[in-house]
Order: sequence, then C-alpha cells, then structure tokens
Amino acid sequence: MSSQSFFVQKGQRRLVQPHPQPRTKVTLTPEACEELLAQRRSKNKRFKQDLKNTWQTINDAAKTITLANHKSVDCVQRELYIGHSAFRSRRTKPSAWNAFCWKKKREQKEQGDDQLPGGKGALLALVQQASEEYKSLSMEEKKALIDEYVPYKERKAFGLRATAKSKVNDVTMTLKAVKDELTSLQFCTGTETLLYTACGSTDLPLRGVTFATEGLANFMGTVMRVDNQDFVSKMEGFTICGVKVINNASPKYEARSEELSTLSYEITGQPSAQMQWTHYFCNIVGCYLVIIKGWPECIPFTNLRTASSALPDLELLLRLWESGGIFWKKLSEAEYEALCHEHDAKLNSGELVEHTRKTHSDKGAKHTCQKTTAQKSNHGFKSAEIVPSNTEDEGTHTPASEDINIEQMNPAETEL
Repeated sequence: MSSQSFFVQKGQRRLVQPHPQPRTKVTLTPEACEELLAQRRSKNKRFKQDLKNTWQTINDAAKTITLANHKSVDCVQRELYIGHSAFRSRRTKPSAWNAFCWKKKREQKEQGDDQLPGGKGALLALVQQASEEYKSLSMEEKKALIDEYVPYKERKAFGLRATAKSKVNDVTMTLKAVKDELTSLQFCTGTETLLYTACGSTDLPLRGVTFATEGLANFMGTVMRVDNQDFVSKMEGFTICGVKVINNASPKYEARSEELSTLSYEITGQPSAQMQWTHYFCNIVGCYLVIIKGWPECIPFTNLRTASSALPDLELLLRLWESGGIFWKKLSEAEYEALCHEHDAKLNSGELVEHTRKTHSDKGAKHTCQKTTAQKSNHGFKSAEIVPSNTEDEGTHTPASEDINIEQMNPAETEL
C-alpha cells in the first residue's frame, strides 16, 4: 500500500505599486481662484461651527450629569476624557499677578499676621485689599517679582490625580485601538500578530489581555501546548515579583518537584524509581497494585510541572505526603479488577483519554540505504588475499609461480 500526500500550492502574489501618472498642470483663472477660496472658507467655517455646537452639547451634558449625580464639573470632564486638554494647555509663562499674590501670602506668613482668610475666599480678599498696590507697581518691580517667583514655581511639582477607573479605561481604549490597527494591518499585508498584555502593578484591578489574529488564533494552545490565561498570569507574576524573587523561588520549586517525583521509592523500594504521571494506571497501579489516596481536588493529578507552577501548591502536596494526608494504598485482586473495569468504562465513554505516542509521518514507507564505496559488505571474505610464509627453510619451498610453470610444461618433456 502506498500513501500519497496532497498539498495545495498557493499562488505567489507579488504586489507591485504602479508608477504615478504625470499630472497635467492646470492654470486657474482669477475667478476660479476666488471661487475655490470662497469654498475653502465656507467649509472651514462650517467645520468650526460644527465643532462649537458639539462642544456646547458636551458641556450641557456634563452639567446635566453634574447636577444629577452631585459631582463637580471637573470630575465629570475627567471621566469623559475632556478635561485632559485643559490640563495640557495650561499657561507655563509666569504672570506678575501670580508672583505678587505669592509674595503677599509669604510676607503675611513671615510676619505672623494672617489678615487673609483661608480657602476659596483668600483670592477675593487679596483682590479687595492689594489690587491698588499691584496697580502702582512699575515694570521693573513686576519683573523682579517674576524673577523671584520662577525658582519657587520650578520647585513646585504639579500632579494630576487620576482614579483607577480612568487608568483602566486608558488601557482598555488603547488596546482596543491597537487591536483595530493590527487587524487592519493583517487584512492589508497578511501579517499575523500575537499580543500579550499583563499588569505590572497591584494598584489596578486589570486582568491580562490576549489577542491573536485569525491565522494564529489557536497557535499557542495546539502547537506550543500553552494556555493563554496561564501564560499571562505567569507574565503578571514575573513583572510584579521581579527577576530576583523568581530566581530565589526557582531552586525551591525544583527541590519540591524532585521530592514529589521520587516518592514512588516508598512503594517500590528502588532508589531510582520515578513517578509515572502519564502512564500512572499501567506502570504504577498495574505493576505494584497500589493507588494514591487523599490527593487534593484543587490540584489536577498530572505532571506537576504542567499542572501547577506555584510553589505553595508543591509545598502543600509535600506537607500532605509527610503528614499522611496523601498515602499509598495496597489493592487486593478483587479491588484491582473492579478498578480495571471502572477504568475501561471511562475509556469507552471518553471521560479518560489514553495517552499514546504520536505516529511517525513516514509509517509504512520503505527505507532504502544507498551503499557507498567506502562501506564494506557484511558477507565479504575475511581472509587476506596474500598469506606470507612462516617456514624457516625457504629454499625447500617451491614458489607458487614455479608450480604453475611445471604444470604448464609439456608432458613429453617430463617423461624424458
């Protein structure tokens, strides 16, 4: 029987950008130029009017939300991502009035005479009391106040208080835009992308995000045998704990895993015995008539390197082994037969999957070995072509060439 494999060959497409066509130069008349200018101005005016109406609608909506929920307008604008432009467009050039207010407040604190009230009424009281004094200042005095105020302003840091909700919204909206761009790039150029995002801080209630284009949708699960959520959780733990903590925990993890893997020595008595996780029923239960009891339900009964990557889970298993919570139980012949029937029933129903080795891709094909001149045949002669003489008296021995010559002589001559 011969097997054939059929493959669909995709046509190789090559995108070639055509050369730009030369544009003919058009000379417009003065009337056409005036008409185009009027159209551009009209479009610009309509655009600005639409923007103005939109901003007015948004401001009215913000005021409505403010009155309905007893919030400040600033808070509502920040939640709607409208207030960021106001903070980014703040004036950075210091003014003489701000320098004058700062100077007056500092002088009153140094003298211990706080005539100005605190809170929101401080600015109103300062305007009523010192506005005439500020108007009487010359340009040189205002410049001196600004020069004195600038170093203080540079030392004063400005911070914007952002809520956790706004940060989560920032991350969500940014990732959404990135996904749209990657999807568009895949449609245009055929580029496939895998994206994993993990939170590196415990301040945000943000879960890991995974994204894959259509061509790599099931790549990690089917080819790499890696669960996306488990992979993102490990990324998050690595970013939060850091490399130092991971390196310190790795030797402990290896030690606990080795201790749990060598626990089959208790039942077999062989120092080199290892736990058979994949073929547990066949190699452990069937050979030694024993079974493990007391295994916790929160940890799957499989290879510990793939089931759980957390060090506390391994320490929990080791503690249960040492305390007797998990133990080996010897089975009788009747119990083993009942267990075999139950195991076969689970295999037939599909509840359990029997682990088998992967079939070779060249199964059934004959393998031919091409012999070369350097290779020796297995059925060749083992003796040498020429055997040297071991006799001491070489003169009494007739060489082979002389024997041949004697045999080839004429029989009549030999008789004479």
